[in-house]
Amino acid sequence: MELTELRYFHNVAVARSFSRGAKLSHVSPPAISKAVKKLEEELGTALFVRTTRKVSLTDAGEVLLEHCRGLFRQVEEMRRDIEESGSSVRGEVRIGASEVFAAFLLPTALARATGAHPGLVPRCYQMVPEEVVHGLVEGDLDVGFTVGGGSYEGVDALVIAESEGVLVCGRSHPLFERGSIEGEDFGVHPFVVPRHWQREYLTTLDQFPESSHSRQIGATTDRMALAISLVVEGAFLGYFPQVTIGCQLRHDELKVLDGGPEAPAFHLEALTRKGAKPRASALLVIEEVRRSVVETGGDPCGWSPDEA
Repeated sequence: MELTELRYFHNVAVARSFSRGAKLSHVSPPAISKAVKKLEEELGTALFVRTTRKVSLTDAGEVLLEHCRGLFRQVEEMRRDIEESGSSVRGEVRIGASEVFAAFLLPTALARATGAHPGLVPRCYQMVPEEVVHGLVEGDLDVGFTVGGGSYEGVDALVIAESEGVLVCGRSHPLFERGSIEGEDFGVHPFVVPRHWQREYLTTLDQFPESSHSRQIGATTDRMALAISLVVEGAFLGYFPQVTIGCQLRHDELKVLDGGPEAPAFHLEALTRKGAKPRASALLVIEEVRRSVVETGGDPCGWSPDEA
């Protein structure tokens, strides 16, 4: 039983098609059929049920597919362990991150990391916190980054930085010149609020202290970047982690309003699989994210790759 044959089987099983499995394997359909037949003869059982309309797995095929997934994860971990055994960090690092990191903090951190280690290959995916946790537990991710607020099983969480929550408005907003907000203003001037669409059970994107301040919600979006742009345009007020609006504050596109609500700072967390030693590449990315927050203050406009 050879690893290549198992990969051919895996591709056919995932694609539920010998022709598509052959394309995934970059071989001809006869070659992949021959490899699967050899596996079935070695194991003494059928792995697929073939009809003119579809291909499905037998019970034995389902068992083998699950073993293949675990085996391929081990092979990938072995390959990356070897790549990281030298003085230079290299190879893939798989990152799942919420938008606060993916759009605002990771770019600076990854520019520094890949500049110092050209062999490093980041694979980045924007995810909600629950998806990040699932990816870490299943071994599909090496490191995750989220804004704290939830409690998750199967992962270790490290607070790498904190960011103050600030209430802001754009230059054309009525409160810009005044530079402050008063109690009645919360019900008069509408807010844009970042929230997950039809997924209220997920960790909220917005940590505004609703219990102490009742506000008027004028718009919602599941994209923090869109919410920030709407505030810059003057249409709404917004409440964001300071690290997400460093550039806009630097260029006077946004103003922090005095009289905003007092609330705990946003916790910026790095997540790794519970009980597992993080890879060198994951530790490097975590450190560079921490540096990008501490040294730039969340303002990537004030940093350039020459400073790495």
